[in-house]
This record gives sequence, C-alpha cells and structure tokens, in this order.
Amino acid sequence: MEGRTKSPRQTLLTALPFSSEIMSYKVPGDFKFPEQATFDESGDPREHLLSYQAKMQVLGVRDLVMCRAFLPTLKGSAQRWLVALPPGSIHNFEELADRFMSHYAANIKPQKDLENVHQDEGESLKTYLARWQKEIQSIEEVEDQTALTFFIESLRSGQLYRDLQDNRPARYAEAIHMANKRANTEQAMKHKRQREVGGSAGGKRTRVETKERRREVARRPEVRRPYDNPIVHPYRPAPQHPVHEVQAVAPPPPPPTDDRVTNEEAGKISKYCRYHKSYTRSMEECFYLKKIMEGII
Repeated sequence: MEGRTKSPRQTLLTALPFSSEIMSYKVPGDFKFPEQATFDESGDPREHLLSYQAKMQVLGVRDLVMCRAFLPTLKGSAQRWLVALPPGSIHNFEELADRFMSHYAANIKPQKDLENVHQDEGESLKTYLARWQKEIQSIEEVEDQTALTFFIESLRSGQLYRDLQDNRPARYAEAIHMANKRANTEQAMKHKRQREVGGSAGGKRTRVETKERRREVARRPEVRRPYDNPIVHPYRPAPQHPVHEVQAVAPPPPPPTDDRVTNEEAGKISKYCRYHKSYTRSMEECFYLKKIMEGII
C-alpha cells in the first residue's frame, strides 16, 4: 500500500461508491427493510435484482433508498466488491444495477430455447400445459406471435393441433384457452372411461359368481325324490297274434283318411296300416298302435 492510509473520518459506510446526494439522504424512520435473499458469487444476478426491485416498488421507496438498502442484500465477496468501487461513482440505482449485472454476467443462467420444448409421447395435454407454462415463464420478453407459433408446433399431432392449424388464433392467450378446454375434456372422458370399466368389471364379477354357484350345485350329491324312481312293470310275453288281441280290447280307431302314398312306380301302394285301414303309414310306423300295444302289455 506504499504507506497510504485512509482518513480517520472515512469509515466503511462513508467509503461506499455512492454520490454525496445518496449518502446524505436520511432514510425515513418508519422504513422497514423487506425480507430478501442474500446474494453471493454463485447466484444469478438477474434473479436477485428482479426480486429486490419488485419488493422495493411495492413499498414505494425512492431511488436513493434503493441504493442505500442494496448493500445488506449482498454477502461475502459480493459485498466486498460493492464497497471496493470508486467513491462517488454511482448516482442512481440504474447505474448500480448496470455495474452489478456487468460484474456478475458470467453467473447469468442461459435462457431456455422454446424450440426444444415438445409434448412427449403419451403425455397428457393437462400435464404438458403445466410444463409449457413453467418453461415459457422462465424466458423473458417473448413476443406474442412467437410464443403462439412455438406452442402450436410443440404439440403432438392430434385434434387440438389440427384445430389450431385450421383456425389459427390471433393471439397466444386464445390458443392457451383452447388447449385448457381440450385438456379438461380429455380428463373428464378419462374419468368416465374408468367408471365405465369399473362397472363392466362389476358385471363380469356377478356373472362369474353365478357360474361358481352353478358349479357348486352340480358338485353336490344327487338326492333322488320318491317320484323320480322308475316304475318297473312285470314282463309279459307278446302274443302270437297281437293285432286280433288289440282289436278286441282297444278303443275304436280314428276315422280313416283317403290319403295314399305311392311309390315312384305308378299304381303300387307303398304303405298300409291294417289297424286304421289307412294308406298314410305302415303298421310299423303307426305311433297310435304302438301306444295301445304298450298299454296292453
């Protein structure tokens, strides 16, 4: 330091790089310093400035107070940097912000590119809209038409993409409104399908339970009822001439019919029932005669 020393009256606070106007301004006694995150060399200077300015503007403080109150928001090497600036080199907060941004420009996080934001395969529209809003809010000063173009191109091919292409909205906000309506509809349809599938599953379970009950009944031992037992009649040999015996005890036969069935050769009768004296069927095929004979036997 070659023997150079500061004046005994030049303390740390009076050696700040602010002008005499800023240093001589008396901060109001009712001024309450807002809670503010401290900044060191590892932070993003842009985010720190935005947060600080927003809080100070809400309080409505003057530019001179903003300069004086900026030092407590720094710590470590950042605080030492501000104190080491030449005295009287800063006359307003705009100059302080420019010096601050220039010195820590390397710490500014690069802005994201909207060209790399796309809706993933299988990603629901509602989930993607939340992700898109988060991405675009991290980018400053995006023109309305630019945001609209990038948003439409980021969507997957589907009904919403076709609607936005066919009827392109005039503003970005209109496209977001259409997308939100479509996302709500998709979510409602998804819930409805789940309820329908649940109802079908309940119906299937009911049918399965019915089949199980039937199988259980089939596996139960069979209980024979008294009237289920077959009646066994004693055997009686058939008579040698059953037709005469049947005719003697049987009720009178139904009236004969005139229907006759002939063979392919003309004039030859193929069937004849001697009991009914009819040509509609043979005796072997006569169901009425068989029932009578069974009853006699």
